[in-house]
Amino acid sequence: MKTKLIILTLLPFMALGGCATMPAGPSVQVMPGYGKTFEQFQADDAVCRQWAGQQTGQSPQETFNQDTGTGAAVGTAAGAVLGAVVGAASGHAGAGAAIGAGSGLLVGGATGASVGQGQGMQAQRRYDITYQQCMVAKGNQIPGMAPVSAPPVVEAPPPPPVAVAPGPPQVVFEAPPRFIYTPHLGFYVAVETPYDMVFMDGRYYLWSNGFWYEAPYYDGPWAVVYADRIPPWLGRFRHAEIRRYRDSEYRVFLHDRMHYHGRWHEAGERHGHR
Repeated sequence: MKTKLIILTLLPFMALGGCATMPAGPSVQVMPGYGKTFEQFQADDAVCRQWAGQQTGQSPQETFNQDTGTGAAVGTAAGAVLGAVVGAASGHAGAGAAIGAGSGLLVGGATGASVGQGQGMQAQRRYDITYQQCMVAKGNQIPGMAPVSAPPVVEAPPPPPVAVAPGPPQVVFEAPPRFIYTPHLGFYVAVETPYDMVFMDGRYYLWSNGFWYEAPYYDGPWAVVYADRIPPWLGRFRHAEIRRYRDSEYRVFLHDRMHYHGRWHEAGERHGHR
């Protein structure tokens, strides 16, 4: 009788031992993304495994074990009670309880294993979906889905064409031009002449055809000064502003010609103070 009881007691564990073990990681394939090294793919895999486990709550194997154990415990208790009742009727309550417990463990374990496997598959599915989402978000790709291609190369727009200045302007003076100092500008501006010309630091600058030209003398030779070479003190003003301040100071000069206290300059001869 003892031998039979031992065999009956071990049968459930032998049956449970044959059950397949649920995978502890993802059951789906993921391929490295475009341009990723294997080391980068491994790092993504480790992060996404951890993330999937956190979102699922427990691993599929833990779900399987938990439901299987619960079924076995419930089956054992129910079998013991039922066996005791049957054994009492036959005059062997103790033996009936032992046999009932063993049978309940077997049936309950099998039922729990079935439930555990179903719950484990659901947990595995949730785990796989979360894992795939994480891996795709990190730039990897899933077989069967459209591959993640390299980002489109956005070409920089071509630089705007550099304006080419025409040849040196032809400047003709019957007499050296007169320049008056304009405080708002901080340099001298030519007056009583059809040319837009300024004087500063011993150099002459002429505005012509949309460009500034520079020369060591008021009548040339002129060389174009492109935008990136214009002196800061000159480049901070628009051409229209220079004209406006020039005209305002020139009106003061005309009104106080005999007693003008401003500074002025004539090429070859300077009067007043710099």
